[in-house]
Amino acid sequence: MANAIVILQNDPARAERLVASMKSVSMTVRTVQSIAELKKLVSRFSIQVGVLDLVLVTLQEIAELRRQFGIEIVCTHHAPEEEMWTAALGAGALDCCFVDDAAGICRAIRQSMAA
Repeated sequence: MANAIVILQNDPARAERLVASMKSVSMTVRTVQSIAELKKLVSRFSIQVGVLDLVLVTLQEIAELRRQFGIEIVCTHHAPEEEMWTAALGAGALDCCFVDDAAGICRAIRQSMAA
């Protein structure tokens, strides 16, 4: 599962749309339903990036995922504002994007993979 991406989103339909968009970045894109499921998957496989909805994950959990597993994180939210973006980056996220901004999410992932 090299360059694998895992998506955790509040809305299953939105998650599936993101899966379709993320296929341009990685052949392996999976969805999970909870942070517990995400941690289990990351502990078993080499997951490079998580696209995580800030409705479901805390900034502390983002920092923990970065520290514990080395996974890159792109946060999403239905209405991210500058303070949320700053806090997400402070927790170790690559970016904090509007949940429907597939192009921005893919751009952040590509930049991470290129580094």
